[in-house]
Amino acid sequence: MRISSTAVRQALADDNLALAESLLGHPFAISGRVVHGDELGRTIGFPTANVPLRRQVSPVKGVYAVEVLGLGEKPLPGVANIGTRPTVAGIRQQLEVHLLDVAMDLYGRHIQVVLRKKIRNEQRFASLDELKAQIARDELTAREFFGLTKPA
Repeated sequence: MRISSTAVRQALADDNLALAESLLGHPFAISGRVVHGDELGRTIGFPTANVPLRRQVSPVKGVYAVEVLGLGEKPLPGVANIGTRPTVAGIRQQLEVHLLDVAMDLYGRHIQVVLRKKIRNEQRFASLDELKAQIARDELTAREFFGLTKPA
């Protein structure tokens, strides 16, 4: 059966990950090589793996609970932002992934990021402290989705 790429893009634009997965026959994922970023996430306590997007405009935008493949035998849970990072005056769209309870050097590694649940739309915050507080809440939401507790 032939599936229209337009229908898949529309499902993603409508935040309907279940429909996109049904149309594709597998969960929607973004893959790429981890590159160096400005290390802002690390300075506020949420180090991220930065993956440049191949498309000028991504069919998905926002914050998601994700699983990351390619770093071991099993998927690793995380929280990801896809967008322009308006709080820090970002321009180019990119994917940033914060792994939950995992610390490893990812630079140069090829990863696949599977979107599991949309948490919220991307938004601009008045300060880095507000951004940090929201990322902490996003991490909590992702932990709840994956059935994980906060480490001691």
